Amino acid sequence: MPDVKVAQQIAESQAAFGILFVILFLAVSAAVVYGYRDLKRENEENEAKLLSFYDEQKKESQAREQKLMDHLEKTNESHERTSQALEKINYSLTALEVNMKQRFHEVETEIRYLKRSGE
Repeated sequence: MPDVKVAQQIAESQAAFGILFVILFLAVSAAVVYGYRDLKRENEENEAKLLSFYDEQKKESQAREQKLMDHLEKTNESHERTSQALEKINYSLTALEVNMKQRFHEVETEIRYLKRSGE
């Protein structure tokens, strides 16, 4: 039974609780340091992924912008050709109108001449 009394005295002593407290403090400190390092590593990985994603999106947006600019240039060229064609049509219609007025005038003159010569 002397072993039980010795164990009881050790358990009741403040030194035992001090040692247990120091061990517990070191264990908790080690867990916090490990957690901090793990969190820091994870944050660095996420930052690297985010930067990679940002660079990828930037390249894709530049490619989209270039495609849009090319399309805009083609559209402008197409509008230019359409505008030129409409100007030619307008010129042709104006010339046709002038020509038709002259022809009507000539026909009217001929009808008047024919009426006079028939009277």
